[in-house]
Amino acid sequence: MFKGKQFYHQHIRKAIVAFGTIFNNIIVVRENTDGTATQSVRVPLAYSTKQKFLTRIEQTPDAASRGGVALVLPRMGFEITSLNYDPTRKLSPIQKHRKTISSNALQVNQQFVSTPYDLQISMYIFAKNQNDGLQILEQVLPFFNPDFNITINDLPEMGITRDIKIVLNDVGYEDNTAGSFADRQSIVWTLNFTLKLNFYGYTGTQGIIRKTISELYQNIDLTGPRSQQIFTIASSTATATATIVGGAVDTITLTYAGDNYTKTPNITLTGNARAHAVMSTDGTSISSIVIDDVGSGYTEAPTITIEGPDEGNQTINDTYRFLEEFDTDYE
Repeated sequence: MFKGKQFYHQHIRKAIVAFGTIFNNIIVVRENTDGTATQSVRVPLAYSTKQKFLTRIEQTPDAASRGGVALVLPRMGFEITSLNYDPTRKLSPIQKHRKTISSNALQVNQQFVSTPYDLQISMYIFAKNQNDGLQILEQVLPFFNPDFNITINDLPEMGITRDIKIVLNDVGYEDNTAGSFADRQSIVWTLNFTLKLNFYGYTGTQGIIRKTISELYQNIDLTGPRSQQIFTIASSTATATATIVGGAVDTITLTYAGDNYTKTPNITLTGNARAHAVMSTDGTSISSIVIDDVGSGYTEAPTITIEGPDEGNQTINDTYRFLEEFDTDYE
């Protein structure tokens, strides 16, 4: 939208699916006068408006027409009624989530903190008698005190899972018995819920910080002797794993692309299999590994050794300097 970037994280869709899953296994048991169960009915659940259900219930099928069937009760339905911003859950908008990209040593995924919204959902219980309606209602209410939490995979590309709080706000009741004795009766319980959702924007990438320079001054006016310390993350060697099928190497998966390569590294495998590296566009990391010879006689996955960058395989390089003059040249 604002940056010309399309994204769709399906936050509302995931919430609707999760909400429906909670209520899709409610059963009504009907008994005779001695308490023996005579019928067990699983209550159907659908996403639909209340008015659509009531219209179907009020329709009387024409016996002369084929396929005329009245709507079977009990059943349940739910619909979205509103979506409102929730300022009580607001966080600083400049905070970010970051997640490393396993195939690229120099970049991470980044995502600004979510924007909180409350999704209002109304769920309806339609029954033709009080006993069926009350059975369904009593299988719902004990779990909301007044809220219930479910976990969803909120943003898979960032590895973010979140508990959605579902709050039962209130319960309404209406008895639509009207007209003559032959008219159908419908009892409707309305349960109003609030789902605490979080909406994320576009997921971008950024390079990681590989060098920092810190300076300390003797005087607050930035004069006199000072010290400077430079930290640099050294180059890293790529890594990979292999899988075997039928005693031969079947696939090689690049688990870490490495960085700061200046030439294509040599790759060796234990046993008689052979492979070579394909470099990235800029030539500083590995994009994939190609199998040249699958080998034979393997009983376990071979060990893969990848040559490191020219700079070596150190963890952190640091330089500490004392600069006597403010205008001393330094790189």
